[in-house]
Amino acid sequence: MDKRQRDNFSSWWQERILWDVDMAAYSTLRAGGRAAALVDVHSREELRYLLGRLEAEQISWRVIGLGSNILVSEQGYPGVIIRLQGELKEITPQAGNDEPGGSVVIMAGAGCSTAALVSWCTRHGLTGLEYLAGIPGSVGGAVRMNAGAWGHEIGERLHEVECIDYSGRLFRVPLSGLTLSYRRLALKEGDPERMVIVSAAFVLEAGDAGLIRRRCRDYLERRRGKQPAGVASAGSFFKNPAGDFAGRLIEAAGLKGVRCGQAMVSPVHANFIVNTGGATAADIVALMHLVRKGVFKRFGVRLEPEVQIF
Repeated sequence: MDKRQRDNFSSWWQERILWDVDMAAYSTLRAGGRAAALVDVHSREELRYLLGRLEAEQISWRVIGLGSNILVSEQGYPGVIIRLQGELKEITPQAGNDEPGGSVVIMAGAGCSTAALVSWCTRHGLTGLEYLAGIPGSVGGAVRMNAGAWGHEIGERLHEVECIDYSGRLFRVPLSGLTLSYRRLALKEGDPERMVIVSAAFVLEAGDAGLIRRRCRDYLERRRGKQPAGVASAGSFFKNPAGDFAGRLIEAAGLKGVRCGQAMVSPVHANFIVNTGGATAADIVALMHLVRKGVFKRFGVRLEPEVQIF
């Protein structure tokens, strides 16, 4: 963003703008370069207006959720980082639910945390998303990555997604218009990189709140027993290759505990890169490359990162 773009942005965006932002504060890795600007949007209309103007001004933009799957490179991000707040975090049951078998459709804003979604479903006795318990991040990020665990993926429960594209057009895409695969959601028409998911509708079933709560606790306990705690991380760093597990390959390649600066391959779970204190984005990227090189040399498998680096 050059000075002219910055001045123009300040003149037409009346909400708060944070300039020259240290993105380490907005990433669960607690590392990252700086972004030119960061803004919060609280409604669909605000987001439509913002995206349309940013595109007209040729200012780059990126939406982040809760920072659990991102890393801004050491070079920084020259555009505007957008966070979804207000009505874009709300959860609401949909009127006229008439899904077969007594199912219920709920709509969750993309800015809502997965933890808040699981908690809301538990309180309202709705089952189907318990396996998300303990997965960090936002609904939008989870849908975009088709997040999953324990043999389930969020796409199994998707009914439709609501999007805004770069021109500010608001539209809905039913499940039939989506292509879901491992850690990826694509639209059959349109470029997902040029649009923002603002909400997602899920089909759930009525269930016993106590039983749902126990299942959530079970998933949380299983997760705590296998993953590092008390250190900054982005969760699973690499996607699992077909028919195998990234963590198994990394461990078998002898890379557990390997470090680059203050970034380390976790001794608890090899598919976690953790910040042991003061790691830079450059440390994490260097360690990522080292791990990929080591696994490819040993097994001929090219690991693909889950973490979005930009």
